[in-house]
Amino acid sequence: MKTIIQIYLQVIADKKEKFVNFTYQFIIYNYSKLVKLRMINLKNKSIVVTGGTRGIGAEITKTFLRHNAEVFILARQKPKKLIQAKGNKAIFVECDIRDINSIDAAVKNIKTNTKSIDALINNAGGAPLVNSLTASNRFHEAIIDLNLTAPLNVSQRFAKIMIKQKSVSNIINISSVTANRPTPGSAAYGAAKGGLVNLTKTLAVEWAPRIRVNSIITGYIETENSLVHYGSKKDMKAVAKTIPMKRMGTPEDIASACIFLSSVNSSWITGTAIEVHGGGESPAYLNSAKPKKS
Repeated sequence: MKTIIQIYLQVIADKKEKFVNFTYQFIIYNYSKLVKLRMINLKNKSIVVTGGTRGIGAEITKTFLRHNAEVFILARQKPKKLIQAKGNKAIFVECDIRDINSIDAAVKNIKTNTKSIDALINNAGGAPLVNSLTASNRFHEAIIDLNLTAPLNVSQRFAKIMIKQKSVSNIINISSVTANRPTPGSAAYGAAKGGLVNLTKTLAVEWAPRIRVNSIITGYIETENSLVHYGSKKDMKAVAKTIPMKRMGTPEDIASACIFLSSVNSSWITGTAIEVHGGGESPAYLNSAKPKKS
């Protein structure tokens, strides 16, 4: 006959075994959920990237190819060598996104050659530094056209197809930190990028729930043209020191955000501006003022 102590120890052992089993099942279940979250496979998905032949756009293209997506690149000039990754090759479609007829022709081309259009990345854009006081009206119009009007026109044309599809589609607008702060030398560009963020929020409401629309606020990104913009590697290092993460961003940082926003892992995210800028910029006063520490 078991003593009270033996019975007590048996109960403890049984509970311990059940606890261990529960803990094991809990870990396995959540690990499987984590693996599913990380493993984003975009096979049978068709992605359109404007300006996808160089810089950030080229890396966005490569990253989608690595995730087994079919990628169409919209650009004015065909690259000497088509971008490929993991055995997948991008498809070039000639298009000047500032020309509505060129956009219509590109949309028709892509629609004919794929079953669906699952994501559009409005990446094409940019502007040289210029004095807003001396720049011509034509220059300002051209910058706003490329960075704001063109993404609107491209989005509208593709949205007419997307909104009729069975599955939810995605539009991602590549904006910039210039959208939210003064940018001497880039007045028209900053205004256009600010407008792009507002456009994102508006279209997200208008086209929901069939199309999700988000934007990415990019910080200082190091590309093959960085030296032209920043001056020298020494200057780039100086810029990096002003960023909380102490480094400039890479095209891969932006591409990863695009993958996330194009996947089911972000299925309830729309109308949002995701900031990918390493923490932004340290306040200017910290570089000159020396407040007393308490």
